[in-house]
Amino acid sequence: MAGPITTNPKEVAHLFRDMGIVGAGGAGFPAYFKYLRPTPILIVNCEEGEPGYEGDKLLLRTYTDQFKEVLDALKSIFKFQRIVIGAKEKDKEMLDALSKSHGFEMAYSPSTYGYGEERWLTKAVTGKEIQGRDLPASVGVTVSNVETLYNMYLALFRNKPVIDKYLNVYGEVTKPTVFCAPVGTFSIDLLCQAGIDTSRHHHLMLIDGGPMMGDLADVSLHALLKKTNGLLVVDKAKYVADQVAFKELPGQAPPTWEDTLPRIMEKLGLLKYLKWHPDTIHDVRDQIERVRLYLNHAITPIVKSSIPVVRAGDKVKRGQLVAKPIDGAIEDIKTLSVALHASLDGVVKEVTDTYIVLQKV
Repeated sequence: MAGPITTNPKEVAHLFRDMGIVGAGGAGFPAYFKYLRPTPILIVNCEEGEPGYEGDKLLLRTYTDQFKEVLDALKSIFKFQRIVIGAKEKDKEMLDALSKSHGFEMAYSPSTYGYGEERWLTKAVTGKEIQGRDLPASVGVTVSNVETLYNMYLALFRNKPVIDKYLNVYGEVTKPTVFCAPVGTFSIDLLCQAGIDTSRHHHLMLIDGGPMMGDLADVSLHALLKKTNGLLVVDKAKYVADQVAFKELPGQAPPTWEDTLPRIMEKLGLLKYLKWHPDTIHDVRDQIERVRLYLNHAITPIVKSSIPVVRAGDKVKRGQLVAKPIDGAIEDIKTLSVALHASLDGVVKEVTDTYIVLQKV
């Protein structure tokens, strides 16, 4: 197989920007910025930060050879001294098999859910604590999650932008599933693919994320961001506690999988949603007829919206640029921005200050 299309570190960072790569979870921070100033250690975050998440592990198992290629390439390009895949102790048996077959270095953190995954992983790998509001880079660590690194593989080896999204869809669904869908897919359309009677959507509660740190979303309006890792569907009548009940309280340790968490989930009727182990990714890209592409996929104000380069009525092809990064978006942390691309073939139906709508024709 051909190697990466460039091995120049600065060109690779530019490529990540121009291919629209952001953190495929968490805050959706532009990935290129972390790689402008390489650190000695790269940690691959396979923590699956919400109870019931299985997508990152499945992606890693499905595309193991591709992950080996991109990790080897990144190690050579950015001169990482170590690359470590970090995960929870509860997944050790499953992931150790990949370590043995492909030579990955693994590290495991406690099976704990809550804010601070990168801190736990950094401590597990380096033994060092991240102080205050410092980032992992302060102790010589870069952290990228599994799907982000798969998008880097597609950019480096196939010159392909971020136009697809892998996510967990579970809860009140016919069958919990890891989907591959176009970025911008309307969640109600994806729920149809998951076997939900969407005429009942006013009886359902949709959480963008999982039960610990997810955000409530409008079933009829919500569309997938590049950072959307999962959709948890629950019945409003059964969801009897505010989300804050799941969050870590000041001065208290977050719940562990083995102890507190199952009891909390069982009490709220959610435990049944968490016991699934998918073995295939369900590809619905051909079934999606429309998308809403947001010009900004991050939750931090320092990331600026992409600038549309299309107008209503324009025909577009999947993978075509529809919004460019703002000028100067590479070195200046005050001007972080990435490109945005069409995730299906179709026509531009609407362009606003916040999104672009495409319709398949």
